[in-house]
Amino acid sequence: MVDSNAQHKAAVLDFHKWRHSSEAQLPGVGGPGMETTCRFIPRSTLDKYFAKDRRVEELLDAVLESHERSTVDASYVRHHYLQSFAILLCVGQGPMIRHFQQNQSLRDQHLPHRTQPHDFPMTEPAFFEAFKNAQWQFCAPKLEYGMDDRFKEEDILPVVRKEKIGEGGSAIIYKIVVNEDYNSLRPSIEIVPDHRRNHRNTFVLKTYRSSEAKKNYDIERRSYMRLRFAENPSPYIVAYYGGFVHGSTYNIILEYADQGTLEDFIRDTPTPSTIEDILLFWDRLFNIIHGVMNIHGLMTHDGKTGKNSSASQILFGLHQDINPANILVFSGSGNSLYDRYFKIADLGLTQFKPSVLQPGDPSHLAAFGTRAYSAPEAFRSHPDTESSPLQITQAADMWSIGCVLSELSVWACHGSRRVAEYRRRREMEVEDKGGDGGERLFHLDCKLLDVVNEIHQDIQTNTRACDHTTRLVLENLVDDILQSAERPNAKFIFEKSKRLIKRAEKRFEVSVSRLGGNTSSDYVDSNVAKSRPRTPPQVPPQCASSPKLSPNRDYGSQLKVEVPIRESLVTDANLELSRLSLGSHPSLYERHHKSPSQSSNQRSNDGIDTLGAFQANGQGTRVTPEASPFTVASTHTQEDVGTGNSQLFGRRLVQQHGDDRKPPILSIEEGHEWKRKKKDGAHGAKLAGSENLTYLHERDHIFLIDNSKTMKQHRSKTQKVVSLLAYMLKKQDKDGLDILFTQSSLKINSRKTKDLLRAIDRVDFEGISDMRGRLSGIFSEHISKFGTEITPPKSLLGRQPPSQAQKRLSFYILTDAKWQPKNDVEGYIKDILVQEMQAKHCPKEHVAIQFIRFNDDQESIDKLDKLDHGLGLKAVGMDIVDHTYWNGNVWKMLLGALNDWYDDDPP
Repeated sequence: MVDSNAQHKAAVLDFHKWRHSSEAQLPGVGGPGMETTCRFIPRSTLDKYFAKDRRVEELLDAVLESHERSTVDASYVRHHYLQSFAILLCVGQGPMIRHFQQNQSLRDQHLPHRTQPHDFPMTEPAFFEAFKNAQWQFCAPKLEYGMDDRFKEEDILPVVRKEKIGEGGSAIIYKIVVNEDYNSLRPSIEIVPDHRRNHRNTFVLKTYRSSEAKKNYDIERRSYMRLRFAENPSPYIVAYYGGFVHGSTYNIILEYADQGTLEDFIRDTPTPSTIEDILLFWDRLFNIIHGVMNIHGLMTHDGKTGKNSSASQILFGLHQDINPANILVFSGSGNSLYDRYFKIADLGLTQFKPSVLQPGDPSHLAAFGTRAYSAPEAFRSHPDTESSPLQITQAADMWSIGCVLSELSVWACHGSRRVAEYRRRREMEVEDKGGDGGERLFHLDCKLLDVVNEIHQDIQTNTRACDHTTRLVLENLVDDILQSAERPNAKFIFEKSKRLIKRAEKRFEVSVSRLGGNTSSDYVDSNVAKSRPRTPPQVPPQCASSPKLSPNRDYGSQLKVEVPIRESLVTDANLELSRLSLGSHPSLYERHHKSPSQSSNQRSNDGIDTLGAFQANGQGTRVTPEASPFTVASTHTQEDVGTGNSQLFGRRLVQQHGDDRKPPILSIEEGHEWKRKKKDGAHGAKLAGSENLTYLHERDHIFLIDNSKTMKQHRSKTQKVVSLLAYMLKKQDKDGLDILFTQSSLKINSRKTKDLLRAIDRVDFEGISDMRGRLSGIFSEHISKFGTEITPPKSLLGRQPPSQAQKRLSFYILTDAKWQPKNDVEGYIKDILVQEMQAKHCPKEHVAIQFIRFNDDQESIDKLDKLDHGLGLKAVGMDIVDHTYWNGNVWKMLLGALNDWYDDDPP
């Protein structure tokens, strides 16, 4: 029975006040799908509270009668029943501590009680149910290395921070922070380096939720467990710490990459400009080949290889999904931007087979990895082959490695914008040769694409003098993989890559091991670590001060580094791990100038460049570019200068001046002229700035036409804008473009531009638009899908594709802003749409709203300017609205709400 008098005594009131306070409670996760924030009280916090001022004694005095008090020892309760006593106090059953302390089966060590223990008191029918419901706040489980636990929905996990950072296929990726008291996830042999200690309680949680969640969980967990041979994980494969089932979700806990993915690295990092930085980058990247080598030939727990090893001791593995989004990046201990470590991740498609066959025998069935990087033999190009089993070998992984190295070679020489254009040009060639649109393959019909050969040849011919290594990567590694009839294995390519680095070190008297941290592995024997002398990390000699790039770094004045424009490098991978700190990234566009300088280079007999001229200024070996007064630049001019290798990816070479680089400009008239030539089949019809279309791939593109009475005079202009934009966008949205109207329920979905234009002809232009109401109705359909997965329709063969994340949305609103009075569009965008995006952890890029204005009325301009930059959205990292004139820059119409380079908001 509840002791109502005890509940009002000072000691009990103080306890209840404390347990509800932020001093006691921490946020955890629980409930269906682990989506509920549930408060819990750590055991250490409980111990600390009860250790002060004889609190156990005072509470016992408060809840027990005087004749019972002498039978209960406070120190015994403190030692064995502290959590149970706190739970009893929560449900108003404090006096039952006397019964508890008489039964060892009710000690804290047996918590939580999922079913009623035999010795549990039977005073009231609802007593156990109340106890059971209250116990979870005190019973958060410890998360331990190698765990494979099963939790119920009511279990509160000690995850004090959970942030969605990616989604793809059937899994959602979260960055989590585990309360330190409950974190036993790291093995005893793992020593967290000093530069990563801030992240010692930070992990990645991969949650499977689809109908095949258990199957996917079992496959990936089994793959990681097999790689933990001799309890010594490979330093080049992301560490696996454990897994668990919580309710209906299946979860694995992985190592947290503080620098995101290789995709992020390509987008955010300037190209290396010194011999030291170039060598450091390639040496570290080559280690992923070692990780693949570990998967391809896995030793079992006896750890034996060689003459005495039997077939049962080796497993042949196959990753099947190597691409930049599945390679994670970790910071090193130095200050260099290239002091990074790279590790293979996502073993969801990995298979292992006993080594009773030779490594080259076709013993694996091809899974559905990222298509752009899949080998020709694993590629299904027709619906009739979707369900056909394809047998492949480990050579399929090597093809993917070659593709990754190819793209990184383009980045190392020319930066992220050229990688985006490289992908775009592959897509165009595939489509021109009869393949599906949107495919960024490296091959078609088992043949390497022409553009791949062209880009490789361009790099080998025109690479900077200082970047001899990248040229050798293409000649000695990538060509070996992509051009050979029989692809070399991972061991051969890894050893060859390291020889390449050693020859360069010898030639240029550089030691890569001294440029960054001492080891890429966090897994070292703790006894060895204790005896090893601790020396400060070697700092690269070129690391001095520069506020533009990184602390204590100076690139000197002879050759300045152009920080590449930050843009989304779209891949076929659905999973897109962001910078892991949504809404807090730095300025998206830092502009630097290149200084023209000259040098010459000669090719030595062993394939290593001998530099004609280089500078050593104490800040690193600075090598000037090859003699040329020109540099590759983005431009809206449609003339092309030069032919052959003087043109890179269709971009003209322009003479260097000191001006900031500006975004390309395309007028409506120029766009329609290009469209006319394109439809007429004119040879060489090029669209200035076409690489920008990369931003818009795999988005839903929606036109909203304001067909109010005042817009009737602008009907023909509206059609002119839609005609061009739809023609440019229709290949970016495979589901077809949508067109809707403010004054009509008509909705058309089509990939044909003429269908959209007919719709504008059909509707009447009348009345005054309720823009807020129309936006609310349109967005309500999409808001409900934020943060959810969508099940695509079945294929022609009845195969059900995996669930996919909701596509990102681009809205183009063509209006004169003559809306109904008191039409609070800004309130809807700021207080409803953006708040829903934030609540569901949608990044800024998830929704883009572009207003395209059709008059010069100052009131309308002010209204749209307020929506553009007067809502304070930029300050919270959610600047999703842009505004431009109908006859302005077409690229701004398409990208102003997505890309800050095109957004001319005031600072």
